[in-house]
Amino acid sequence: MSKMSLTTKMLVALVLGIATGFILQQVPPGMVRDTIIVGGVLFFVGELFLNLIWMVVVPLIFVSLVVGVTSITDPKKVGRVGGKLAGIYLLSTFPAIGAAMFFGTVLDPARGVTEESIGAFMAEPTIGTPPGVLQILIGIVPRNPFAALSGGQTLQVIFIAIAIGLAIIAVGEAAKPVRELFIALNEVIMKIVAAVMKVAPFGVFALLARTFSLLGIEAILALIGFVLVVWLALAFHTIFVYGAALKVFVGKDPHTGQSIKMSTLFKKGAPALAFAFSSASSAATLPVTMRCGRNMGFSREMASITFPMGVTLNMDGTAIFQGVAAVFLASFLGITLDAGQIMTILITATLATLGAAGVPGAGMIMLSMVLVSVGIPIEAIAFIFGVDRIVDMPRTAINVFGDFVYGMIVGKQEGMIDFAQYNNPTDLAQFAELEAAEDAALAASRA
Repeated sequence: MSKMSLTTKMLVALVLGIATGFILQQVPPGMVRDTIIVGGVLFFVGELFLNLIWMVVVPLIFVSLVVGVTSITDPKKVGRVGGKLAGIYLLSTFPAIGAAMFFGTVLDPARGVTEESIGAFMAEPTIGTPPGVLQILIGIVPRNPFAALSGGQTLQVIFIAIAIGLAIIAVGEAAKPVRELFIALNEVIMKIVAAVMKVAPFGVFALLARTFSLLGIEAILALIGFVLVVWLALAFHTIFVYGAALKVFVGKDPHTGQSIKMSTLFKKGAPALAFAFSSASSAATLPVTMRCGRNMGFSREMASITFPMGVTLNMDGTAIFQGVAAVFLASFLGITLDAGQIMTILITATLATLGAAGVPGAGMIMLSMVLVSVGIPIEAIAFIFGVDRIVDMPRTAINVFGDFVYGMIVGKQEGMIDFAQYNNPTDLAQFAELEAAEDAALAASRA
């Protein structure tokens, strides 16, 4: 096991976790299964691992983004890179929802589903009042930056980090000690991340085993049409939209002349995708995503800007879920959506991604905002809440994969992708050793 790459370990843990979860469903309920195994060991290991990850997420976003911004000495380039990424993240959401609604309308997964057939699996989710679009936009700028950092308000943290980074650039030589401090802090945080990643497979196994032990197969079968349509729409978006984006906007490797392959992105991004799938949180996955991105050839500056922004702004997978869910619930309730309502869903769901936190279940909060916009009662969410986790995991993985694809597009345009590293068949552990040597060389040069 110790000779396996981290990618292999993560994938093995993913498969074993799902299998263990389904096996535990066959064990008779009682203290051993429910209290000791599921509610005890698996809960403890999974939650402890997530706490370790969450401990470094906000500092990582904040510090790495400051370092990334200050590494690009031209403020115009910072704005250009950030603007391109934000534009792609938001514009890509619109066709994602459109394709999802098309699949939902044509396949109509609500056909044959009755309230009686899923009544036993309905839940009453606690859905807070969704924020309005103006509140989301106003909320980007924090009144209290310390409260934003302590509260993990991702959009606000990004705003603060970019503002501080640009200020450091503007001050110039006098702010050099401040920049050096952030560089040192970034190295410390990445060292902690490297240590946490060594136990990642155990955390992934515990999270998935517990999730699938609690997620009844009967609920999945009752809503199998809805689940399959969401997964189909996610697969379509990944293969055709991301594939076309790579072919058209990235094209060929300038060194080898060969086309950029999605398979390479999948291979090098596998640890992040596996972790995103198991945790259903793109924010918690951020440390792994950034390391995978660097292994793909993203420069430090590009990785530091792309992935923290993607946690909040790139929500293609979540948008696809919202599109299918809106059509499914409308059909289930006998509501016929007209052209105006369809357009309202497209616009509202796109804007809703601005306020979607990269945490499990955030899509449900944003879905309530979409439903309200077309007159579908929020209470209808209860019909699909029981299988939310089974569609939350793949949509989170798609969100993370989209960060790699869109980052490649902008990174190539800006000359911030090392294609030699992209073609280097290193796994994450091997790359960590290379990066450590690079960090040591940088530290020596600054001494």
